[in-house]
Amino acid sequence: MSRRFAKLLLVLLAAIALPAHAAGPVLHTYFDPDPAEDLALHATTADGKLPAAIETPSGVAQAPDPLRAPRNNEQTYGGSSTPSTIDATYRIDRNTSRPDLVSYDDPFIPAVTPFKRLFAYDVVEQSLELGVADKALVKLNVGGSVRSGDDQFYADMNVDLVAETAVRIPSVGPGTRVLSAHTNPPVSFQLQRDGAENWFIRSSESRRVRLVLQLAIGRETFGSPFAADASYASLSRFLPRMPQVIKAAGERVLEKIGISRAMTPAAAVGALVGHFRSFAPSDDRPLSSGAALYEELALSKKGVCRHRAYAFIITAQALGLPTRMIRNEAHAWVEVFDGQLWHRIDLGGAAERLDTERDPSQPMHAPPSDPFTWPEGAESAQDLVQRTMSPSGGSSRTTPAAGADGGAQGDGGVAVVPVPAQAPGAADGGTTPVDDRPASKLGVVLKNGSVKRGEPLAVAGRVESDGDGCRGVRVDFALRSESGKLIPIQSLSAGDDGKYDGAIVVPPNLEVGDYELVVSTPGDARCGAGTGE
Repeated sequence: MSRRFAKLLLVLLAAIALPAHAAGPVLHTYFDPDPAEDLALHATTADGKLPAAIETPSGVAQAPDPLRAPRNNEQTYGGSSTPSTIDATYRIDRNTSRPDLVSYDDPFIPAVTPFKRLFAYDVVEQSLELGVADKALVKLNVGGSVRSGDDQFYADMNVDLVAETAVRIPSVGPGTRVLSAHTNPPVSFQLQRDGAENWFIRSSESRRVRLVLQLAIGRETFGSPFAADASYASLSRFLPRMPQVIKAAGERVLEKIGISRAMTPAAAVGALVGHFRSFAPSDDRPLSSGAALYEELALSKKGVCRHRAYAFIITAQALGLPTRMIRNEAHAWVEVFDGQLWHRIDLGGAAERLDTERDPSQPMHAPPSDPFTWPEGAESAQDLVQRTMSPSGGSSRTTPAAGADGGAQGDGGVAVVPVPAQAPGAADGGTTPVDDRPASKLGVVLKNGSVKRGEPLAVAGRVESDGDGCRGVRVDFALRSESGKLIPIQSLSAGDDGKYDGAIVVPPNLEVGDYELVVSTPGDARCGAGTGE
């Protein structure tokens, strides 16, 4: 089927060239910033609102220029760029294969790659979707000072404000405090959070601003032992409600993996982390749905980061441990509460490569040592960072992929799957294998009246072969440009009846123009491949 997207307005600003020199005396001489000198002199930024540099366990971080205006070519949060505000929910998928490349944006200094905290969920609904138990927003206070044991960060991001609307922005971790907050251009605003510590900014104006923050957070959040004296009784008041049918499924999993309340909460957390870190990606996708899909994921130990975190939160809450699932466009992990502190815990399962940019003059965040062990052969998110940031492992932004907006990569590393352009064997002149499977037919309905870059596009349809639905097959989406170039977007999974219903996101860095939506499937053992245009 063919759907043509409306053209997006792109405003190009002409640069004004200034002469390299002019007559008269030199009134100012430029000196490169010296963070060490700024620290020694307790210097501030030009506006006097931020320390010019901060000393962190990761190294000396230099403050961003708070007077610089937002730029149109930079990653932007909020507005249509970060879909789903206070009502965001999460439903797991069956695509357990490992993505090769995911996009990621990090607005923090030091960079917390890939642990930018963008979406947090703390309750499991009857539908097996994850949500937020307490969606009421409360004010985030601004002010205070650095405490002993703190990590410090700057945040520097573009935000599209929407008048009288809570606009989602990222944070560095649970319990983060805001020491200073400013926008350019200056506007009146308030920072807010919900019960799962999702962050939002609210203003009476609709405009793009540059938001600069100074942040502090207890360093032990990023790596410290779970409290040995924690008890299930003391933790019970922090647990959200859990539907009995889901709790029963969690208890079945706990019984089969040998974890029970006979263990202390600290011991149980360690055992759970060991189990879910031993997952592995798989191209053999699960076929079940509902609670059975959760149990299949948890017991088969199949999946990438988001599957691990999703199954972990259900299992841990069924045991009696307050737990959250956290995700962004590239990675997913969990946080577990011991009565005093939320612990960030990486379960692994990251993509093979990360498409990101960073300032090499600024430090990368160096967290404390991981208090939990990694099974042999397992890879942490830190391994992904090292591959990406090494001289041979970095990747450029030449690959079309979704940006950091909770979109095409917004499920914590959903694979970007290229649409097959030719049959296997054709590329090298070999003989194309005979495919006896009946070809699949794909239907698609676009639910949105308009489409914008970085905004979710609701799609629904059905995949069938010989009149029967193709259960659980992958449905790939791509855009075809006027020149014929295919730009992969995202994949969804069909349900038991071959129907799919979800949202894909048009990459925010997509060039302006007319595009056709191309839908395809590689099929499965029964259903053949198929493409709809």
